[in-house]
Amino acid sequence: MGADQGRLWQVQLWLGVFPVNWRQLVIPALLERQVATIRQHLGGSFTALLSAMVLDPALQISLSGPANHRGNPNENLARELLELFSLGEGHYIEADVKEAARALSGYRLDADQQLVLDPRRHDFGSKTILGRSSEFDAESLALWLAEQPATARHISARIWRQLVGTQPPPQRLKALAEGWRCRQLSIPWLMGAIESAPEAIESHKRGLRLADPIEMVVRSLRLLGSRHSDALAISLRGLYAMGQLPFEPPSVKGWPVNEQWLNLRWLQARRRTLQALLANEEVWASRLLPPELPTSLTPIAPLSLSLPAPPSRENLSLLFADPVWQLA
Repeated sequence: MGADQGRLWQVQLWLGVFPVNWRQLVIPALLERQVATIRQHLGGSFTALLSAMVLDPALQISLSGPANHRGNPNENLARELLELFSLGEGHYIEADVKEAARALSGYRLDADQQLVLDPRRHDFGSKTILGRSSEFDAESLALWLAEQPATARHISARIWRQLVGTQPPPQRLKALAEGWRCRQLSIPWLMGAIESAPEAIESHKRGLRLADPIEMVVRSLRLLGSRHSDALAISLRGLYAMGQLPFEPPSVKGWPVNEQWLNLRWLQARRRTLQALLANEEVWASRLLPPELPTSLTPIAPLSLSLPAPPSRENLSLLFADPVWQLA
């Protein structure tokens, strides 16, 4: 995978951690800003990314952040921040949620769609969160949450699950989270540590992770090399049928992972979409295929096609219909 392709995949991965459905936004273009912010932080720390996401207009709006002010508290953003974006379930109490909501109060969008703190709506009083009392606001709260060992464990486990497909063994997760904290929650370090873990290498060799629909469609389009508008239209219709339209996560928990995609209707939609791409004459005429289909295309050997093979329509049809093409 090239550097640019790898960064795009990482953006999609973090959009699964901080999911926003465009239908919740009056201005869907705010999603472009969220994507740009995530891209900007891929080479940095999770601490900086978490701080940026807590103050991201799209994420704030999707979780009723601007509706939260000292005279009318709304705990939606605070609850998801603690449960999904940092500590994980079981590592905070209800009082922490209420106090975190106070810290997150008073933010609104100005005329330029920038998130600003309105002093008339913000609770400036002292809040006690996870045993520490301070005049927390959104940024200082995010920094405090990023310091917690539970955050390193929870986020490491979420990223592991998305990259590897399986649950991390307890001892591996413990070492991973501790190593990540020692490196100031460096995102590049975490990605590299997970991808080089023996369990991750074994998962790839054995094909233990089912690719997300977007991941699988992008891989197929990249192999075909067609930039025809029909290819995009077929792909988007297919992704809708597969359950993963871009920017439409089903919930604040993000999209399904690995075996959660094993739904007969969704699996049938994958095959129909790939065959529709091959059947479209405009897409096929605009193809830009490699000289041969190499063995590196799949993690394990396909069942119905011997690689390497000539890039014929028939061979591509066999490859796309093979269960191995669905594996990451």
